[in-house]
Amino acid sequence: MYDTKTIKLDWVLKFARAKEKFDYLVNEAIRSPVAKEVLERKLVPYKDSVTLLDCADICGNDTASLHHHFQFQLAAVDGSFGQKINVFLHDLERRGAPDDLTGALGSFNFYAALGHARFHWDVESRRTRAEVKGIWVYVKDNYTFTDRQGDRSQYLGHWSSDGVIVIPLDAVAATSPYVPYVESSVTLPYINASVALGSPVIKGDVYYPVHNSDFRKWAIRHHRGGDFVIYSDRRYVPVVPPITINL
Repeated sequence: MYDTKTIKLDWVLKFARAKEKFDYLVNEAIRSPVAKEVLERKLVPYKDSVTLLDCADICGNDTASLHHHFQFQLAAVDGSFGQKINVFLHDLERRGAPDDLTGALGSFNFYAALGHARFHWDVESRRTRAEVKGIWVYVKDNYTFTDRQGDRSQYLGHWSSDGVIVIPLDAVAATSPYVPYVESSVTLPYINASVALGSPVIKGDVYYPVHNSDFRKWAIRHHRGGDFVIYSDRRYVPVVPPITINL
């Protein structure tokens, strides 16, 4: 499932830590040797067929297709859905409620995809030379529900018919003489039992712990659900000076 409407790049860039990674991506990371190697592989198939490559046009202006065919570099602001939960738990443990960016995305990546490139024959080297004139930058965030073999199934929060909450152990430890929980090297302690916020007899007031394995079982049983991918809107960034690639 894809969502391309919810997250706006302008909003993400209001947060200093996100803006820092965005600037690093467009000013430094896209010019790294590894990025240039990927660009060369992306450009070679077009060197004899066009003089100006418009990647968004080739992909029908579809961000998922653009990402699949022309993405060549990224800058991480953290990673997986499991890390999102851990970041959230750590924020609650250390500083109280997380900010809006953590609440919306937790951890995510900025991606750079090829935008425009111009090809010409270089007489001196007797090779085709490509100049990358512009790139597309966007956020892509994956919500996957798989666990590595041998790992405890990732905690996804406490769910009810009214919503989802995340409950670290310390939030209720002072009010209960015994709270069942699990602890590992990758997750903070959390309550591994149902929790009532309000009356336990009212629908929606009781929240139950849910893990990756629970979601996968539900998806198989009901033939619904699956991984969830968010794309923000794209921003076109001119590349000055152009990135030169000999093909």
